[in-house]
Amino acid sequence: MSKKFNSGVIAVIRTDNPQIALTLGRAFSDTNISAIEVTMTVPDALTLVEKLIKEGVERVGVGTVRTVDQVEKAAKIGANFVVSPHSDEAVIRKAVELGIAVTPGVFTPSEAVKAVQLGSTSVKLFPISALGGISFVESILEPLPDLPLVVSGGVLPEEVQSYLKLGVRGVCMGGALWSSEIAATGDVARTRDYALQALAKM
Repeated sequence: MSKKFNSGVIAVIRTDNPQIALTLGRAFSDTNISAIEVTMTVPDALTLVEKLIKEGVERVGVGTVRTVDQVEKAAKIGANFVVSPHSDEAVIRKAVELGIAVTPGVFTPSEAVKAVQLGSTSVKLFPISALGGISFVESILEPLPDLPLVVSGGVLPEEVQSYLKLGVRGVCMGGALWSSEIAATGDVARTRDYALQALAKM
């Protein structure tokens, strides 16, 4: 990943409007957001990701990946990574086999360590707000300081830097990065500016 994409923030695009998702992907492309995740819950998500990639958008991947078939389709269109809300050995192994970065969701230290042993690029503590937030991450990283953690689920904008200072690899953020009203207009420049302002406050 290029050094210019160094915010540590992973933009998670989850919307029922594919046109809004497309605008967001284009807008985030011109920011220092570290990764752009389009979830499979977005209508025609794979088509959308493929379009963004063909337009030259970097570091874009597919989220809410739950099956081997979805991994294969994501790899076929050139997605940079896949993310899951859970930890499925078959999904992890297929991603590793196809050479695509994979981040499964985990809940316990045992799940996290096993996922890394299977070849996961990183592991996503989800839902982090329910697990205990920053104090939970501190407790995990104390005995496992080299664990490649991503946090997701209920993170507040003002918490982002605290997580990053602990050493997590990425912090997932959703609606805090955009205004649905602006994105719905299709105005990429205004959508980008909103995201930049939001990032500056984190």
